[in-house]
Amino acid sequence: MARQLIDVKDIYQASRGIRQCSLDPSIRCLAELRTCQLNGCEGCSHSSLAEAEALGISKDKVEQLAHWATSNSFSARERAALAWCDNFIREHSTNSDIRRQAIETFSGSELADLTLTIQLTSTLNRVSRKYAN
Repeated sequence: MARQLIDVKDIYQASRGIRQCSLDPSIRCLAELRTCQLNGCEGCSHSSLAEAEALGISKDKVEQLAHWATSNSFSARERAALAWCDNFIREHSTNSDIRRQAIETFSGSELADLTLTIQLTSTLNRVSRKYAN
């Protein structure tokens, strides 16, 4: 029996399935974009950029995403999601203050969906970069 490699399209389809989640679509989209930034996967952000525009996320907000912590453009919920994203990607653990903020900001299902969004996007980033080389 021949061994089959993971098809990037299958991972992409799984990551698109998260669009039906309980999380606000604009917060999900910002988390995807931030995950792509943190993982250095510029090519992966193209579909999320188009979606951000379709969702009405301002170009200014997208441009400030790398500096979300010091920008006044992001709501409290967006900041909580982006803090969760940054900590999850950079630390692979959760800072207790960021965890508390996330629990106070999101329902259990929203936080689970946010975490899955970050992880699926991160997996897609890694696989895309690997197959691009």
